[in-house]
Parts: sequence; structure tokens; C-alpha cells
Amino acid sequence: MGFKRIEWIFFIAFLGVNIFLLNIFQASKSDQMIVSPESQKIPIEQRLENDEIRYEGTLSDQSLTGYYLSAKPATMQSLYTEIKKNNSQLLSDGETKFDGTRLIHQTMDKFIVPEKEDLVAASQTYWKKSVMRGDEYTYQRNFSTLSDEKIEIVATQSYEGIPINDPSSQLILNFAKENEEYVNTNYSQTFVSNLTPLRESMSLYTEKEAIATLYSNNRLPAKSTIEWAQLAYTLILNVRGQNVYIPAWIVSVKKADNSRQLEVVNAFSNRIITNSSVRKVENY
Repeated sequence: MGFKRIEWIFFIAFLGVNIFLLNIFQASKSDQMIVSPESQKIPIEQRLENDEIRYEGTLSDQSLTGYYLSAKPATMQSLYTEIKKNNSQLLSDGETKFDGTRLIHQTMDKFIVPEKEDLVAASQTYWKKSVMRGDEYTYQRNFSTLSDEKIEIVATQSYEGIPINDPSSQLILNFAKENEEYVNTNYSQTFVSNLTPLRESMSLYTEKEAIATLYSNNRLPAKSTIEWAQLAYTLILNVRGQNVYIPAWIVSVKKADNSRQLEVVNAFSNRIITNSSVRKVENY
């Protein structure tokens, strides 16, 4: 097959993905017009106060930009084989199980942290030194769990400072409490390669606008607490093994009965996508 023909095939494929993404974007804009926070004349802060919905600090109206991102989930065995060529000691401190795009590693010498407040710093030091591509992961406080019942340190890959909130790009360190110390039992890792923007950067809806949308759509119950809101890339589409991510506002809500729910708002369209499934495209 000639080079020109290969180049033409790639151009058509890229064009098809972009047209598909544009259709999704336009459809989501139309859907969101059903309930629009702009139609509300009372400031969102006042509406939250009237319903006794609490939050710390202020709701940000900072305008940011983001991308449609493409990346390919790495086969962890292949990634290990590639990196080990230049690092013969890689993963030599324990037993590793590879399962497609995921690995689980258990150290032979226990990784022990004496104090709970040192867990994050000690974990960061460990993964930057011992984990494959460890310097590409950043600790995510909001996605981690540091309770008496469960300790799970979560780090993710990021793009231009915005983390990827998806199982395809995570490093998770699990700890158990033993004799008043914290012992790492294992860690799991996934990784995506070739993070690439599919289009030019686009303006995003703000945190305040996302909260207003959740309120207008009855996703914030009276007397609840907005624990945190975080901008992160979330998976919306898989095209022939390539993942496509968009920026979204992830919002943690604690209800009056102490139960919790996570809400997800598309930061491009300001549309709620909490229960949206990942679309898969095999042919285009």
C-alpha cells in the first residue's frame, strides 16, 4: 500500500472522529437547553442558602479551557518489557500480575508508614521511585479514601494540570492498619499513552455554572453538603481501542442522611452526564 494512500486513510479516519465529536457536542448543547440555569434570576449562592445546602469557601467563576483528548490504554506487560530494557531492577521488589491493561504489584518487603499523616508523602516518594512511569502520576486528594475503614491512595495521569478521572489511568495504593502502623498490601496500575488533543482548546463552563445546573435539575437535595468539586477528564467514547476524554466537573454531595453521591457535569456543554455510558465505535 502506497504512502499517499495510507496518509489519505488516516486523514479520513481523523475527520470522521472529529465529525462524530462535533455531533455529540451539538446534541448535548440542545439537551441542556431543557433546563437552563441562566433562566434563574436569583444568584445560585442565595438559592443554596435558602435550601440549607452547605459548601466551603466560594463557588469559582474562573473561566478555563480544555480539550477533547485521545489516548490509548497501554498493555501493561508490553509497557513493562519496554521500560525494563533500561531498568533491570524494575518491579524486582515483589510479585507482579499482569492482566491486559492493568497490573497488580505486591512487595516482598512490606512498605510500612508509621503515621497516618505521612501516608501521602511516603506513597508519592515510593511511586516516583519504584512504579513504572511513576513521575507521570499526581496524587488526587478528592479521589482518595483516608478513613478508619479504608485507606486508598489514588494518583492519576494529567493533561496540562487537569487530572484524568477514569480507571484507565490510575495508580491505587491500598493500605491496612497493623499494630498501629499502616502497611501497603499492594498497588494496582493502569496507564494511557499518547495523550493527544483532537481539536483546539475550548472554553469550559465554570464550577459555579456546574453547581447551578445540578441545583436546577434537583441533584442537590435540601440540607445536603457539597463536599468538593473537581475538574477532571472523564471517558465518554472508545473508538477502535482509542479512548476519548472530555473535561467534566465531578461533584461530591453528602446528603442529610450521610449518604453520598457523585455527580458529573460535562464542562463543554454544562449537561449532566452522571449516568451516561461510554459509547463504543468500531466502524466510522
